[in-house]
Amino acid sequence: MPRDPRWVQEGGGLDEVTCVVIQNRFLLRPSAELNDLVLGVIGYAQRQIRMRICGLTVLSSHYHMLLWPEDALQRARFMELVNTNLSKEVGRLHDWPGTMFPDRYHSVPVSDEEEAQVARLKYLLAKGYASYCTSFLVH
Repeated sequence: MPRDPRWVQEGGGLDEVTCVVIQNRFLLRPSAELNDLVLGVIGYAQRQIRMRICGLTVLSSHYHMLLWPEDALQRARFMELVNTNLSKEVGRLHDWPGTMFPDRYHSVPVSDEEEAQVARLKYLLAKGYASYCTSFLVH
């Protein structure tokens, strides 16, 4: 039985979404091939679900996205499509059987205040300086 979609700000709003790889393994360690694969999967999901993506940072064992979902169902469908396809494609790349994301994604609403949104984007992008990762800004 599927879980109920999580809460989203009424009328939509900025959310930071984090998803962690099984056992914190480094299956998302950036490389040219993995970067292309991740952007392809997320681009596909974005076209299918019409999700507004404000930022993306992919670290070796997890990723962060800044999304602007219109409602909880849109975000849930988008995340299901992203995580299902990332599991399949990255699994092929690393010969990893099964799911890469055994837990649900974590979502935190970001305040409507511009200062809070800029701070969250800076945090997301700063991860690239502290860890081995790739960051993208996507519209």
